[in-house]
Amino acid sequence: MEKSGDLKEMLYNRKSKIVTVTPTFAGEKFPIDARLSFRTDPDGSVKLVPHFIHREARLDQDFMGYKFSKDEKAVLRETGNLGKVVELTGRNGEKVPSYVSIDRYTNELVSVPVKDVFVRNTVGQTKLTDAEVAQLKQGMALPPKEITDKNGKTYNVVLQVSADRKGVEFVPDSGRRHEQREQQTQGQKPSSWITVDGRIKPLSKWCKVPMTQQQQADYAAGKVVELTNIPDKNGKLNTVYLQFNPEKQRPTTSLNDPRVTVAEESRTQKAVNTDGLTNEATKHVAEPLQKYQTAPKNEAQQQQQRKPKGPKM
Repeated sequence: MEKSGDLKEMLYNRKSKIVTVTPTFAGEKFPIDARLSFRTDPDGSVKLVPHFIHREARLDQDFMGYKFSKDEKAVLRETGNLGKVVELTGRNGEKVPSYVSIDRYTNELVSVPVKDVFVRNTVGQTKLTDAEVAQLKQGMALPPKEITDKNGKTYNVVLQVSADRKGVEFVPDSGRRHEQREQQTQGQKPSSWITVDGRIKPLSKWCKVPMTQQQQADYAAGKVVELTNIPDKNGKLNTVYLQFNPEKQRPTTSLNDPRVTVAEESRTQKAVNTDGLTNEATKHVAEPLQKYQTAPKNEAQQQQQRKPKGPKM
């Protein structure tokens, strides 16, 4: 558990990932999946507590003296967090302002007192405003926000306090759900390029060109996919780059690799066929350029005189 990092999580008063425990009943051992945490009792003793997996969260039952409304149940099921501070009843009958969440691994309802959660004004390298910090402290989710982590990677995420994490988390898939709700509010239909649960809908081909299993997996993960032999508007083959655009809620293609530059074999072809540009080598070529072509392919094509149709490259 120390090697996996689970022990560190538990020492920070959080839970391990799913592990297999083997309790003994009537002299027989039964392996069961669970998460583990430490609990400090009033006498100061520390115990190891298993959190077993439930089929679903028990939202119809009172939770520490609090009964969830229909809307609150829907929010918990959708986001995993209640989204506000509520008063729960403590061991001694006192009312404790708390955050409530669902453990997404075990479906267990969990809570943490507000006083035990410190909301920092920075996440990774991104600084939060006082208003955003105040909103998080109230249990509310921030609108999708661009966050740069400590390694310099940037993500567009929804931030919210999680009782399970006992701190601020990136709410899974909430960015796409937020965009879907906005589209519905504005009378727009949700994108047909994403699934009902907000994930990127898989593709098996693009422009009738089959994609490999790896390309399909990379696209569904939001990565840039390089596709060769994709026809342009003149029917000539290109190398293009396909990626799901979360802002437009649809796949987009480009001859410019966002990770590098324009594919070398398509640079001249794109300029002439798509952008209407010319250079000395291609200004007398009347036909659309083919893949890898950067100059007239033969003497006959060289002799075809035409007026350059656009500015020079």
